[in-house]
Amino acid sequence: MTVEELAERVQEMSGVHTDAPTRTWMDAILRKVARRCHSAGEPPLTALCVRANHTVGDSYKYVLELAGLPKPEDLELHAAYARWQCYQTYGADVPADGGVPSLTPKVAARRGAVKTRPVEPEPEPVAGPAVCPECFIQLPATGICQYC
Repeated sequence: MTVEELAERVQEMSGVHTDAPTRTWMDAILRKVARRCHSAGEPPLTALCVRANHTVGDSYKYVLELAGLPKPEDLELHAAYARWQCYQTYGADVPADGGVPSLTPKVAARRGAVKTRPVEPEPEPVAGPAVCPECFIQLPATGICQYC
């Protein structure tokens, strides 16, 4: 979902409308969402919100700041892994094998990448539930994958 699309939904659902530029108020909303996800130990939902060119913006960089992580070499790939964690955590339909994190279609097309293959190097993990490095399933409290 783009920031503009989310801004429209926020205004429709809240009944509060503004002529102020979206960038002046949506960043504050996305930062609040990032803080809430971080404090709850959940994947960052802000990774699901992209700019018109389908790249993540400063709101996603804030996720890294909250987690105390350095900015990765490939912010878009890092966000792809965060989106994938959101899909798995919140019950989105994913392939039986768990799927593979992918770049947004526009970013993948600009890079000439295949949508379903990750680009090296893999980013630092996003703060949240631990996942198995082999099958990417969320690990139980024991830290031992029950599927691999």
